[in-house]
Amino acid sequence: MSWWQSGLFGAGGGLSVELLAVFRGCMQWQAARRTASGRRRARPPALWHYLDTAAHACLAVLRAGMGAATALLFAATGQISGAYAAVALGVSAPAVLATLGAVPQVANLVAGSPVPAPANNGVPRGDGTLEATGPGGGQ
Repeated sequence: MSWWQSGLFGAGGGLSVELLAVFRGCMQWQAARRTASGRRRARPPALWHYLDTAAHACLAVLRAGMGAATALLFAATGQISGAYAAVALGVSAPAVLATLGAVPQVANLVAGSPVPAPANNGVPRGDGTLEATGPGGGQ
């Protein structure tokens, strides 16, 4: 799957969340149009009492953008390769991006701060742990 397809699937996942919110509002509106006995009310409430179209439109654009960006990020780095994963990332984009922003290394990169080097310069020892070395890699 190409990068642009991942972006489209991610945007679709983001849009699906907002479509579910609109669906929920329509279901509440439908229930409010009926009496307890199931008959239609003489003066049913208007749909706009249950849907905030401006907010839904704004959130649809934002969720689609976040979904596309998240799926593109993961696809470009080889973390995902399928449509299902791209849609799932689109649906969960706000949570994924918030979690990534909480990782200190990512937060430092976004803020423009240098990422500190590991205390042991990242040299592996025989037991799988890391060992500090002096300049030039030797001890």
